[in-house]
Amino acid sequence: MLPLRAARRVAVAVRRSELGRQAAAGLRPRGIYGMLRERAPLSLILYAAALDGRLVWRGPEAFALLEPPYGSRTRGRPAGLSRMADRYWELLTMMVPPAALLGLALLLVALRQWSPVALWAALLAALLAMLHVCVLMTAMVVTIFVRWAAGLPLRREREWRAAGDLRFLHWSMPLFHCADADEAPILLERAKERLRDLVRAQVVHATEDVAARTRTVEVNELLLCLPVGATSAAARDEVVKASVDAAGPGGTGVRFMATGSRPAIRLAKPFESGSFLGLYLMGLVVIVLAEAVLVADAERDACGTDCAGRPAGYPEAVRWLAWRLIGGNPADLIPVTAQAWTVGWLTTIAAWMVPLILLVTAVRMAAAHKERMARFVERMNPVLGTTTVLIMVATPVERQAVLEAIGQVTGEAPRRRDLRWHTAFELGVVSGAQVLLAQTRPGSTEPGAATLTAQSLIDQLDPDYLLLTGICYGLVTKKQKLGDILVCTQLRVMDHKKIAEPALGRPVERLRGDRVTPSVTLLDRCQNARLTQEGPAVHFGPLLSGNVLLDSPTERQRMIEAEPEAIGGEMEGLGVYAAAAKDKVDWIVVKAIADWGMDKDDTWQPIAARNAAEFMVDVLQTGGLDHPPISR
Repeated sequence: MLPLRAARRVAVAVRRSELGRQAAAGLRPRGIYGMLRERAPLSLILYAAALDGRLVWRGPEAFALLEPPYGSRTRGRPAGLSRMADRYWELLTMMVPPAALLGLALLLVALRQWSPVALWAALLAALLAMLHVCVLMTAMVVTIFVRWAAGLPLRREREWRAAGDLRFLHWSMPLFHCADADEAPILLERAKERLRDLVRAQVVHATEDVAARTRTVEVNELLLCLPVGATSAAARDEVVKASVDAAGPGGTGVRFMATGSRPAIRLAKPFESGSFLGLYLMGLVVIVLAEAVLVADAERDACGTDCAGRPAGYPEAVRWLAWRLIGGNPADLIPVTAQAWTVGWLTTIAAWMVPLILLVTAVRMAAAHKERMARFVERMNPVLGTTTVLIMVATPVERQAVLEAIGQVTGEAPRRRDLRWHTAFELGVVSGAQVLLAQTRPGSTEPGAATLTAQSLIDQLDPDYLLLTGICYGLVTKKQKLGDILVCTQLRVMDHKKIAEPALGRPVERLRGDRVTPSVTLLDRCQNARLTQEGPAVHFGPLLSGNVLLDSPTERQRMIEAEPEAIGGEMEGLGVYAAAAKDKVDWIVVKAIADWGMDKDDTWQPIAARNAAEFMVDVLQTGGLDHPPISR
């Protein structure tokens, strides 16, 4: 833990470094008022980070500050007053001084019978409170006008929007202080290790509430590095270099990524909730009640015994000041003292600030509501707005066909995700479904084949739907053509069989494999995907699945005799079914005919793979897979 006194010395050392003032200003940007900072002093930020375990410490000349995503900024050490002060610093510096001065004024007014000087001290405290608010309000208006006139908001919005969006989702490193450039790589590695530990601890804590155990936690996180947070040119170069080195595809674990210059902190602003307007009105009422004592005393001392028509009594002074709130005077009350008129005009000026505060509050509340709604949609879209559809293929030809078909719809390049044993590709969103693609080895039983691959992918990606697509062989030559699409209505496992020999030399095979039905939802979506006769024909019926690459007219005929209703066969369906059934994932097999199970060649493989992939795109574009199955 870093003591607060030591944190102050470290903060001074940071500011005195080569780029320290720029780094501190980036960590503590100016807020809406133009004069106040959005965050607490640097020493308090470092102290709070040390309490939360977010300060990667190697010494006063080598440390890094880690910050969680915006959505989890409130998490940390229980009863963290320093963290709370950091979160609401701008509100505290705005409201605490005038509130304290008004409290002092009320206390002095209560003691007026003991000390006449207390009344003048109370007036001074009230005036200072009003001056504090007026100065900040004026600074805010001037700042907004200057930024609008210079076009700064638009430029800042373009510069910081990406950084703000990323920091809403990922951890960031807004401060990196390393006097010795040779220590920078070591400190960066320590930052990665600390982030792993923090994320693991967060996962363990989250699972405690649901009575679950986490044997292993695979951390795959981006650490957003803000180059402006480096306190020297050499340290900044090391941060950028580490981000560039980690930018290649396929990275796992904790990776660095350089992002925008200013930490776009989103803290609660008093204008965004309307609280400032309420506090200002309450303060104005307190000021009027306190000023009424001063006005009444001044007028009573001046008029002596004849005080008719003057606010010499407390109720009359309150009524006169109430009229001054709207800039008027009651016909029956006219003060004569300069003190009363001074107080009255100050009250009028304070009241004139109310419409301005009301306008700013309304604008800020509308903007804050719009931003909160956008954040809500962004946060809930993966939960309510999209599903995860995993497409599995078995050959490079099938994979390329799916990449091209989905890419034509999304216009996005596939993003590679290296999982523990397999590679998945994020293809983008079609309608409301996030599409993932993975390739398995042909067949179902070997380590890299469909059964274990599908099980691993289901465990790591948790898809809502699992679609097996690619090429197959046809069994009904009279009704089918090469390139036609076969949709499985029932899958018959061919590998599980009994071979008996009732007569010597005459073995008899009896199939004992499962007869399983794919997802009712997916079968329905396939039946209603194409309502026109354009493109290759689509056939629905039973498919045979086994670990045999069929290229034999004799064996083909035996399979037809054993399963006369079958429309085709393939090799990976039984593995996909076995894995999906275990985890209750909706699945289906959709493939296109590339051969007839005899006299094989590769001529029709690209065409068949493309036809099957385009049919899958049709299924996705109907929107029928935009919502998860009811069972999930």
